[in-house]
Amino acid sequence: MWLSSDVYNVTVRGEATNGAVSLTDGWVPPGGGPPPHIHLEATELIYVHTGELVIIIDGIERTAGPGDTAVITPGTVHWFRNRTAVPARVLFVFTPPGTEEFFIQAGTPASAGVAVPQATDDDTARASEIGRRFGLAPGTSPGHPLDERTAV
Repeated sequence: MWLSSDVYNVTVRGEATNGAVSLTDGWVPPGGGPPPHIHLEATELIYVHTGELVIIIDGIERTAGPGDTAVITPGTVHWFRNRTAVPARVLFVFTPPGTEEFFIQAGTPASAGVAVPQATDDDTARASEIGRRFGLAPGTSPGHPLDERTAV
């Protein structure tokens, strides 16, 4: 799925783990990453497999490279950005699951061999609306370019 200028592949849905966890594989191109957001009920683990991301959690910025993991507890404003010139491959674990369904419903089916489209303001607004059904809420974070344009 294309979402937030990234590519996401839900690899394990919550139903496969009796509601324990879900796993989503992400490919974040240079400049990619979502706007600030909050998971109201889920804990999120972000594992960087290859590449590098800047992960911002409650306004604290940290660079994560191969083998690094960030833990984001429910109610925490967070976002990430690939500020390098190479893509990053990232694994996302959510417990309890449910967020994987957000990726499926809010994303657009990806097409092989086609460049990842840049997310528009309309795409972000649509994802925000769908996200509310899956326990996601918009957040604000100092320094994020969307903070000055949106009030989601």
